[in-house]
Parts: sequence; C-alpha cells; structure tokens
Amino acid sequence: MDLSQARFDTLVNLTYDTLEDRAAWRTVLECLHGAIGGRAVHLLAFDGSHGALSYSDGADMAPQIDLEYIQKYQFIDPRVGHMRSQRAGGWLHCHEHFDDAFVANDPFYQHFLLPHGARYLSACKLLENDSATVILALLRAPHEGPLPAEAVAFLDRLLPHLQRACRIGLAHFVYSTQALVGHALVDRLRQPVMLLTTTGEVVLANDAARCLLGATSLVQVADNRLVLPERYRDDFLAQCNQLEQTLRNHPGRDGGQAFRSLHMRSAPRAAEDVLYGFFTLMAPERTMGTFGLRPLVMLFFYHPTSLQAIDSALLAAAFGLSHAECRVASLLADGMPLKSIADTLGVQYDTVRKQLLSIYQKTATNRQPELVRLLLQLPATAVRREFAAGRLAGGRA
Repeated sequence: MDLSQARFDTLVNLTYDTLEDRAAWRTVLECLHGAIGGRAVHLLAFDGSHGALSYSDGADMAPQIDLEYIQKYQFIDPRVGHMRSQRAGGWLHCHEHFDDAFVANDPFYQHFLLPHGARYLSACKLLENDSATVILALLRAPHEGPLPAEAVAFLDRLLPHLQRACRIGLAHFVYSTQALVGHALVDRLRQPVMLLTTTGEVVLANDAARCLLGATSLVQVADNRLVLPERYRDDFLAQCNQLEQTLRNHPGRDGGQAFRSLHMRSAPRAAEDVLYGFFTLMAPERTMGTFGLRPLVMLFFYHPTSLQAIDSALLAAAFGLSHAECRVASLLADGMPLKSIADTLGVQYDTVRKQLLSIYQKTATNRQPELVRLLLQLPATAVRREFAAGRLAGGRA
C-alpha cells in the first residue's frame, strides 16, 4: 500500500479533473487501487429516475466481470440491500454481515465473486439523492482479508473530495437522453421509439410509442420495464446483452452499427396481431471505452395497422431534399404512383419524374422500392446520421 501524503495529494487533484473530463474517473480509480491494493476498485451508480445500474467503472476489472454483474449477478447480490440502507459517507464491510458459513452457501459468492478472485468488500455510498446513488467499492481476495484500518482512515480523508466531485459532476452518472441522442428529436419522431437499458428498463418512450401501447398487446411497459411475450423477450434481451458485450470488449468497434429486427406475432388462437421492431445500440461516445456510462438500446416499432408517416423536416435535414421533393417522397412512401402524384400536386408528370431523379441522387438510391424502404426507416436513419456527425447534444460527450 502507498498511503503517503504525496499519493493523497495526487488523488485529490485527479478527483477534481473529473469535473472537466468524466473519463478521468478511470485514472482516479487506478491511482486509488495503486494506493490501497486489493483485488479491484469499483465505482458504480444507480440512476434514481429509472432504478437501473447506469454507470460502472473500475480498476483491475475485466470487461467480462463487469458485464456478468450488470446482466445477471446484480439481481442476487446480497450486499445491495445493506448498501441501499447505508447512510451516505458510512462504510459497509461485508464480513460484518456475511460470515464464512453464509459465503459457502450463497450463489452470488460461489458462482460469481469467488471465481473472480474476490471475497471481501468495503463500500461507501458517496452520493444519494433523487437523481442517483453513487457507490465506491473496494474488493479484496480471500487471502488478503478485510480492508485494513489504516486504509479506511486514508479513504475517510479522501471521501469529502470524492463526494464533492460526484455532486458537481452528477450528470456523469445518470441516464441523459439529451446527452445520448437528443431528447427533443427522439420525442418528436412520429415513429414509435423507446430508449432502453440493455436489461430492459425504459428510459424514454416518445408519444408515438405510448400510443402504440394501447393498440397492441405485444408490447407493454410495467414497473418501468419493457414487457414482451415470453417467447420473444429472452431472445431480445440476449441480443441486447450481446451488443453491449461487443461494444465493451471491443471499444473501437461500433456494436450498434447495424439494426437488428424483432418480429412478433400474437399467440395461436388469439386475435391476430403483428408487430415489427428494429433496434440498435446508442453509446454515449463514439469510442466509449471499456466502462463508464452504459449504452442505451434504441428500439423502433412498426405496427402494420398504423399509418407510417414520413417526417418531412427530418427528410430535408437528412438528405437535403427541397420542400417539393419532400412532398413527392412522402406520397411515394404512401404507395401513390407517379401519375397520381402529379395529379395530386397539380404539376406535370415530367416535373415529378425529374424530382424523383433528384431524390434518387440525394438519397443514393436507384429504384423506387429501394427509396421507399429507406423512407420508411427515415427516423432511425436521421437520428443515427446526426449522432454520427456529432450534431446531436452529446455526440462528442
């Protein structure tokens, strides 16, 4: 251990660096791990509005360990209940609550913690308010024993600085749809869209999605979680977990580059109902890094009985179409032939044909079926293009 004043001063300076750069939390945790030693240091946060594990970063933690905890073991962690009732600034030492007999029979310890080389936990709640709960956890191996008293005293000196940085930099630990994909843009899309955690908690459902809930039994929201028929739910969540795992294990790879599809039908002997979903991963940064604020799943719905409206404003923003070209494109998407479009708009057929050629050029398409398919996916395309270009708030966060 290195509990010197020089190490302490370095940690204080690094802690306040996080106010300008949230990625600096990784440096803080690595420096703290160098001072305290042990198996690992973990910083995690629960988003207060959505009740979801929203942030996870650590020192000496492999991505797979973090993902296993997020996707499965957080739900059976016996320490969580004690931690939630702990006052802010106070320490929880797990060996004071769970003896060796308990550990020998508990699935969380036996199937997760011990196989990854950890046994003892000392944790402190740095922050707790309506927006988030932020927890600092120090893990130690079985042979290392509990955290020594001198290390706890060192951490107690550091806590006021860590707590102040968490309060000021609260936005680093909560889900912000504004920061991720632009809340206003998502909310005004005419196509039903939800933003979800990869474990199914609903962060945002726009007006169209809320209307969809009343039109189909295939998708509902209960207790702030997405509810799908059981035969579709497990596969959907497995694919979401796979997307996050790809992103975390390969930070330079865009795990959500392509859309995946979800095709659901009502159960046999029930009233016929069909619903299509298209989903991808939206990360808070183009290169997210191994840990940090968790990505969200963007899920678009298409219900065959509802009219698929084309948002002209997004069409113009995404492809630079003129107002007249937007009208032609929208009517094409509704299935209207060119001759009827000319009659409806009161223009010559050749005018519409020339406008169509211009639309092809601007959208990089060559045939009407290809163009229509693109138009029906316009909201997703527009969001991703704006996000990729960094024009949405947080595109470079």
